[in-house]
Amino acid sequence: MARLAKHKVHAALDKAAANILSAAGDDPIVSRKDIRQKLMELEGVEQQLTDVFYRFMDHRDYKPGARITKKDIDETLAYAKEKLIDIYDKNNNGLSAAEIAEMSLTARLAVRYAKLQDQLAAEAPTADNLYESLAELGEGLYFPAWANEAEAYLSPFRQDAKLQELTEESFSSALGLDYADPTEAIELWHQGRAAYDWVFELYEHYDQLAALESFKTLHKFMEKHLTHITHIVVGLDGSHPDSEYPVYFVGLSAEGHILGFKTSTVWT
Repeated sequence: MARLAKHKVHAALDKAAANILSAAGDDPIVSRKDIRQKLMELEGVEQQLTDVFYRFMDHRDYKPGARITKKDIDETLAYAKEKLIDIYDKNNNGLSAAEIAEMSLTARLAVRYAKLQDQLAAEAPTADNLYESLAELGEGLYFPAWANEAEAYLSPFRQDAKLQELTEESFSSALGLDYADPTEAIELWHQGRAAYDWVFELYEHYDQLAALESFKTLHKFMEKHLTHITHIVVGLDGSHPDSEYPVYFVGLSAEGHILGFKTSTVWT
């Protein structure tokens, strides 16, 4: 077996940590109830790794069962990378099969997830192919009535980058947005289910059932090929004199490119 680069296993732990952090929702605490709900959204190795990594955090806490905070997640992530991964790479030349066999369950699951991501990346369609497919699936769709008098159609969007994750900071940097400019600051950032549930609800509310089915097909395609699916509105409320604001519905490709759609909304 070829040796596995440590940074790929680190990225697997980063993904599990991001899942745990996102389980908190609008408050800064991740409870056992929060993580149970989050695990229902995941599957396979990703679900197993997230579950075991949360249990590892919970066990390290001086009060078993206490709620997890971002500080706990960051500290445990740093500890796990050093003590569960790096220490086994004795020659600092990547992880061998023998070294992996000595690891803990948490680390071995991170290795499995890293290998799965390598496999998926090798099989993934190119960014060009994804862009073309998104253009076809999104044709004729728009976000109905969401504070939107323009009802602007979804336009396929691509921003080449090499991002490991999609955050407000990495998105703004990739697009060259200026945080200090109110017209370029991010007003709304919804990731995960919050990025698309509202679209389903609006199509149902306005009885646009054909569009709803088309959007579900589009969303399923995005979920299969992109990560970090996010709904974004750029420009602080009241900052645009014409009341029209850029809206993005995007995710990350396997190569780290930002792909999805751009449209606009009018707030009056």
